[in-house]
Amino acid sequence: MKAENWNINIAKVQTWLDKEDRGDNGQAITLSITLGNNCDNDDLRSTYWTAIRSIGSTFEDFPMARKGRESALPEEVLLSATSVRNAVYDAFVGITDADIMLKVILPHGRTGGAYESIEDLAEAFGQKAFNALTQGYKENRWDGSMEGNIPQMTPPPVKEKEATK
Repeated sequence: MKAENWNINIAKVQTWLDKEDRGDNGQAITLSITLGNNCDNDDLRSTYWTAIRSIGSTFEDFPMARKGRESALPEEVLLSATSVRNAVYDAFVGITDADIMLKVILPHGRTGGAYESIEDLAEAFGQKAFNALTQGYKENRWDGSMEGNIPQMTPPPVKEKEATK
């Protein structure tokens, strides 16, 4: 496995590990991540990734590797956007008045319903942040640069309101 694919997959797995204690399986995955991070051999990294997937398969919420086309984003941009997604997730999960948020912050209008848990709300806002960054990259408003944990992205231009009649 190429190092860039390894980094992308491991970022997802690390976020998953950080969400809750996964016991002995989590420790085994963490050890495999450490071994893969420290090796310079693509074949060996593939072996570690296979072990991680195998151990993780016992959990329903284990993140799946991306299927299909590779991302058009450079690895550094993708890793920065992923770290922001994770930070936004952590910020929303840490909200102390979760019940209030779950009653008044609702999914997109066409989706309907409500978020079942603060984790679901956090996941949605984390994904929204990720999408905003990837869109910003595609529109040349963000080059992946960060100042600490803060992405240095230019907001989209304000749309002018139509003249009233």
